[in-house]
Amino acid sequence: MFIQSIEVHCVKLLVVTKTNQQQEGSLLNSIIQSSKTRIHLMTDRQNFRVYPQRFWVLFIFALLAFNQTMFWLTFSPIAGPSRIFFNISEATIDLLLNWGPIIFLPTLPFVYLLLNTHHGFRKCVRIFAIVPVVATLLRLFPLIIVSSTSEKFHDIAVLFLHIGQILIALTGPISMALVSQLSCIWFPSHERTRSTTFAILGATSGGAIAFVVEPRLVSEAWHIPRLLYMHTGQAIFVCILTLAYFPAEPPSPPSAAADMLKINHLIHIRPIQRLKKFAFDIFHCCRNLSCILMIISGAIMGGVFAAWGGLFATILAPLGYTEIEAGWFGFGQTVASVIGSIAIGYIADLPRFRRSFKLLILISLTLCFIFCLFFQLSVRTIIWPKEPILPSSSASIGVLLSIIGFFSGATSPLFYESLAEIMYPFPESLTTSILVYIFNIITLCFIAIAPNQYKLMNLLVFLMIGLSILMVTCARITYNRKDEELRKCQEPENKISEDVKHI
Repeated sequence: MFIQSIEVHCVKLLVVTKTNQQQEGSLLNSIIQSSKTRIHLMTDRQNFRVYPQRFWVLFIFALLAFNQTMFWLTFSPIAGPSRIFFNISEATIDLLLNWGPIIFLPTLPFVYLLLNTHHGFRKCVRIFAIVPVVATLLRLFPLIIVSSTSEKFHDIAVLFLHIGQILIALTGPISMALVSQLSCIWFPSHERTRSTTFAILGATSGGAIAFVVEPRLVSEAWHIPRLLYMHTGQAIFVCILTLAYFPAEPPSPPSAAADMLKINHLIHIRPIQRLKKFAFDIFHCCRNLSCILMIISGAIMGGVFAAWGGLFATILAPLGYTEIEAGWFGFGQTVASVIGSIAIGYIADLPRFRRSFKLLILISLTLCFIFCLFFQLSVRTIIWPKEPILPSSSASIGVLLSIIGFFSGATSPLFYESLAEIMYPFPESLTTSILVYIFNIITLCFIAIAPNQYKLMNLLVFLMIGLSILMVTCARITYNRKDEELRKCQEPENKISEDVKHI
């Protein structure tokens, strides 16, 4: 009996122990679940999501940038017919083009201030959509109220052409300064470089298409109204698409950087304080040597190539190449730069290369430098003004310029994204704005040199690529934005682990 009672007691003890273990296990699970729930509520803003609308936003922005560049370049590809139809000089056509960088410089700070307000991105894009409609309609106005054969047509048309081009130039900063911020607001970290690439390529493609399509649409001077009507239709169509649906921001941010940007934009600051903050932020950027080196390097590459691309006809004329051939060389270079940007953008978003921006930039610049050297040896420069050292053909010149375009285009999105990483948590639009501002200053300087000094300009391109390589080599790219995003993603897991340890 005694032994049986002991056995019964042991069985009861085992049952109670097992029950307690089950209860403790259940309690442990409930604590973990409670911790997860609590952390979920505490870090609700860290539950990042992406939305398919991001592709629509990118498409609309790229389309607007495409139109802006095409409208800005309206009269340069058809300079001959424009002189005849409007009875204007070559200097007037150059001024219509140069309104772009001239207006860009004073306008950019205002675009930056508007962009960094609550829903500032959508405000800028709406302006980007509406202003070109007004500008293209104003360019058409003289054709509606006055006959092109009238004596008054010249005076009226020139005035409205200048007003239209100035308005189009006003949207230039929006086209260039918003690209990195668009990527941050809508795209996750592993898609940002490609997004920046496609945002940049909208403007690049517009320029390439303008120089290829417009001369064929306007083979005669009296065809110019047809082109202006087409531009007005383009502007109205894209404006309708933009106003019909263009969300201000995604319901949930796609990354920690986007979340930080959203929080900053919700803080209401008076305009004068915002202006002071802008000046302070610029000062902070200027104190960062790596930031300055990357900005100057990127601006030099963009500015020099922008001015050099318009000189192919002059550079290659002594070697017997026609303007048509030079135009196709320029088009091939632009297409190659588009392909290069897309290719490197894809590579930079791969896990293996997300922290290798400097390596990718240096490889691209070095290869660009090497093939630019071969091009220099194939044409006349200040060093060998009479005869080039290497023989050339249409095929060799086309291939060399295309390869140069490929690798120069490849660096463009990398400069934007590198600067965003270096200066985080400052908004991406800050470094982008400084970069494109200096880019336009350099473009204006080289445009002033270019017309009468094409041999010097030819050599300067080669030297500037070498200078860019040296500056990028000396710069130190830190991935502050990626580090912060990684830390934010790991915080919930670390808090759960700490709660479990305390049980």
